[in-house]
Amino acid sequence: MAKGKRIIALDVGASSVKLAEFSLSKGGQLVLNQSAVASLGLDPHNEDDRSAYVESAVGELLAENGIATGPALVSVPGQSVFSRYVKLPPVEHDKIYQIVQYEAAQNVPFPIDEVVWDYQLLESSGDELDVLLVAMKEEIVDDIALSVSGAGLDTDLVDVAPMAVYNTFRQAYGRTDECVLVLDIGARSTDLIFIEGGQVFNRSIPVAGNAITQQVMKEFGFSFDDAEALKVERAFVSFGGAYESPDDEIADKVSKCVRTVMTRMHAELNRSINFYRGQQGGTPPSKVLLTGGSSIIPYLDQFLSDKLKLEVEHLNPSLAVEISDALDSEQLESQLHMLSEVVGLGLRAAGDCAMELNLMPPEIVKKKRFRKKQPAFVAAAALLVLGVYSLVAYHAVLNERKTTYLNELQSKVSALDGVAAQVNGLQKELDGIAADIDTIDAINSNRGVWSTIVNEVGKVVP
Repeated sequence: MAKGKRIIALDVGASSVKLAEFSLSKGGQLVLNQSAVASLGLDPHNEDDRSAYVESAVGELLAENGIATGPALVSVPGQSVFSRYVKLPPVEHDKIYQIVQYEAAQNVPFPIDEVVWDYQLLESSGDELDVLLVAMKEEIVDDIALSVSGAGLDTDLVDVAPMAVYNTFRQAYGRTDECVLVLDIGARSTDLIFIEGGQVFNRSIPVAGNAITQQVMKEFGFSFDDAEALKVERAFVSFGGAYESPDDEIADKVSKCVRTVMTRMHAELNRSINFYRGQQGGTPPSKVLLTGGSSIIPYLDQFLSDKLKLEVEHLNPSLAVEISDALDSEQLESQLHMLSEVVGLGLRAAGDCAMELNLMPPEIVKKKRFRKKQPAFVAAAALLVLGVYSLVAYHAVLNERKTTYLNELQSKVSALDGVAAQVNGLQKELDGIAADIDTIDAINSNRGVWSTIVNEVGKVVP
């Protein structure tokens, strides 16, 4: 990508949208120029108008931050995507697609003609090929692309959020031989991303921010909006056990709601870690990195560290990019935990990435290709019209000249017709004169006949 070209990245989450604008430095490094986050304001129990909320939120972010419309790289939530890790026998490279296509038809739990799918070859230690297969219902991708288009952005790529986070990690921290577990804690689900060497494994669990909100709703009898506001204002993870409870009764109840949900999350994490070790042959995580909108709940890192007996810290996506001097540092600090996906998207446009999936629907790809070729079609049509017009104009001029020439000839013919009439009259006069001359010549030739006769008679008469 040429230096100076804008790169727009958009992550469409379950309850919020994250937008970032990048450019490339002289050295080819990705530079973060702007970032913005907006809540969708959606009740998870009523998402009939989700597309309208997404379109409105993206449009407001563009307008409020002065970001011009254009092509955008988009990521979709991990819980909306079906992923499967499969092993293939060693085959020739040009046959991999056919085999993976067969595996997709066998493994994807939807009719294959109703989904968009892609695959990525992973590093493998044996002869077999390790393949990550991802698929998503085409109608969901179409809805997201339509919403983004309604806000003025043209979807250029559709990535999977956990894999965008993986690309951010690889750029920020490099390759690691030890197993690192990244927890992307969102609103509806938490994505678990196991990273070990060149291998990556992810799965989603349905325990995240909304589960805390629902626990608060149950505890206080609040509506979703009121419970969400209380969670944002008062939530932290209760220490439990022998720790003294806070004096604020409401804060104490909220903290216990959070701890209840986080205890469920801990149980899910243990099951997932055991599954990764048993089914994928991985090693236990040596570190946990937190990211996502719900990852900054106070004392969450300490709670997970105590439960998992591991070092827990926050993933820092700013290590993967340069930060523009014009970007407000306080704003960036407040949003950093939510930018892992958009930074990973920006890296896709900046160069080669460890993971390069694309779930763009074929119809959108065809339309984009047509739009790219449209200027050539328009130019060709213009040349064709110009050629036809030139031909018509040429024939029009030719006909006009032909008519003028014929009129001139007609005038000359008419003039010659008058001369011909005069010539014919003179010819008749000449014919009469010639007849008279012939008569006179006849008379003149017979003038000596009688004298000849008399002479002859005189010769014979005595």
